[in-house]
Amino acid sequence: MSRRVKEMLKENNELQEQLSDVEKKVLTDIVVYLRGVPVSAYEQERVRRDITQMLIDGEKRGNSAREVIGEDYRGFCDSIVDEIPHMSRKEKLLVSVRDALPALTVLLVIWCAGKLAEVLSGILPSFNCPVTLGNLLGGILLLAGVEGLIMLLTKYAFESSRSFHVKWGIVLAAVFVAAVCVNYLIPYKVFRIHLGLAAVLTLAVFIVYRILDARVD
Repeated sequence: MSRRVKEMLKENNELQEQLSDVEKKVLTDIVVYLRGVPVSAYEQERVRRDITQMLIDGEKRGNSAREVIGEDYRGFCDSIVDEIPHMSRKEKLLVSVRDALPALTVLLVIWCAGKLAEVLSGILPSFNCPVTLGNLLGGILLLAGVEGLIMLLTKYAFESSRSFHVKWGIVLAAVFVAAVCVNYLIPYKVFRIHLGLAAVLTLAVFIVYRILDARVD
């Protein structure tokens, strides 16, 4: 994230320490919901700061969060977000790419580590490692699962029903299991890549992420 977002994030983290544990829980749900709205991280932190201050002032008067912002937390957040300039298509694309790169980096690190172990144990004869269709499809499924999990956590941040969480937990678990199965059950070789080059590509993906993260709010 950019420097100004980092500074405001630090300030907001310090500011929320003035709240009681109960109000912190409410604020956490609000912040999680805000992470899924189409406004920049900087604008999200500005909204977070204003809401935090409202809750702090309310507690000083002896009022709870529901008395300060009402029963409908989602509606309250939406009413504020509607007044904020939303991200352009270009900004949304950059944010989406940036958010996907950490998960992609982790998958590449796991793949490289697994292939290195196979080379060292003699399963693979050389560092020129095959990339299978299962690797590619499994990776796509895992990335989709991570994106789906983030979307659910943000969109339904105020959902407290246990059955709701159990249902979607089972769906996401099924996606991850399917991804692992696809990875191992489809051994068709698409191409080969030297492990050293794969490591360089993994590092390149991480560097691109850091560059985007520093420039995108």
